[in-house]
Amino acid sequence: MANTNIFEPFVFETGTAGDNRTGGDRTPKKPDRVLAGSLSPSSTKLVNPLALVDTSLDSTGVPTIYCAPCKKKFSSEATFEAHLQSDKHKKSARQAPSSSSPASPKSKSKLHPVVQGALSSMKKAQALATKDPAVAATVLWNIAQDIAQFGEDSVTRTVLDGALSCMQAMDANADLRGVKGSPGVWSARSLLKTMLECQLARARLESRSNKQLAASLYADALCCYLGIPIDSLDIAERDRNPIKAWALADQLVNSIPRKFAKSEDIDQATGAMEEVAAALLAFSKTESNTLLWRSVAITSMAHAFALQKERTDIAFLAVRRLVALFDSAGLGYFSSECANLVINHHMQQLGSRAMVASAVVNSLRGHDLVRASCILQKYNYRFEEPWSRFLAELVGKTADADTIWLSTDAWKLWTQISNANAACDRHMYDLIESAVQRELRPLMWYSPAETN
Repeated sequence: MANTNIFEPFVFETGTAGDNRTGGDRTPKKPDRVLAGSLSPSSTKLVNPLALVDTSLDSTGVPTIYCAPCKKKFSSEATFEAHLQSDKHKKSARQAPSSSSPASPKSKSKLHPVVQGALSSMKKAQALATKDPAVAATVLWNIAQDIAQFGEDSVTRTVLDGALSCMQAMDANADLRGVKGSPGVWSARSLLKTMLECQLARARLESRSNKQLAASLYADALCCYLGIPIDSLDIAERDRNPIKAWALADQLVNSIPRKFAKSEDIDQATGAMEEVAAALLAFSKTESNTLLWRSVAITSMAHAFALQKERTDIAFLAVRRLVALFDSAGLGYFSSECANLVINHHMQQLGSRAMVASAVVNSLRGHDLVRASCILQKYNYRFEEPWSRFLAELVGKTADADTIWLSTDAWKLWTQISNANAACDRHMYDLIESAVQRELRPLMWYSPAETN
């Protein structure tokens, strides 16, 4: 994984050309903080996890931060942070009495001061969880983002679980989201977005040490966000058929209850599908083959969802990831099927013709003339071009064992087509030429080099 910040999407090394977030086309965006200042005045003491012990107001109404070991107050976080680095504070902190923390086996004196302050605020927020989950969720979510960088995974885990519990309570009961019109109220949209971010952060945290648990958390997070049953992901593993997986993906996408009308919501949904699919594929190499097919199902959903939202570029990337996924798993037969998705939806995309040609060539290399013929028939019905027409004839003559055509006209015809059209897509024509010259040479009565 290239990233260790659990509040930003992880890039998983899957060993394929389809690793998630390649090409820099979509820069990961850190989730927005829930602003403490938007809450009611009665809760502002809780939402500053940088306070060692307490945050209060002085006589002029200016917030102050209190350092318990040094018994000093500070009017800004900048001066407080500078104070934490001073030798005097460090000496006072070492001499201060310590007490055990319920969230961590370490004593408070061994924790970073920011984490110590967070623990104090966390206890207050947890006490509010039942009475006012809206405020508690805001406080805990902000605390989690502030302390995650200090490596106290057990504390971060506890805070995230607490925040998620409050969010789930609000999701189940809209009356708990705060008083309508007040600054601290949670809208249904902000709640759903933040719940996803919280669950993904929890999954990323576990991916460092417990991939099996992380895989479960990733899948739960996505299904909860989209509103689909998690068991539906396992249908792809049962069938092990990409065509059925694509049909299932269409059904699941059409069953999503949320509209996803705003552009940023569509980006969040497709980004989540991309990360979860990549995570499950990476974990499948050591954990379970079931995860591979869950990754297939989710990537197929990403394709169907992007098509529905008219994001054809994102949908095309999903097809490319499917091809890379099948190739990495040694399922070249299935990767060739992806050519049908390209023909149906993506012929306007750069590189689409090369993908179709690659599928035909791979089928030829696997001696699967039937599949090669089916792909070419479908392509030529709508987009017949010289190269595809030639390949269709080559496949047909090979299937018919027409040795006269293979031994006299095949290479000559291809040379004419290649010279006339290769400037359109050099990579594609080189790929086809490789198939004609090297892979199909045993079927010919001569060496193509002899005709030069």
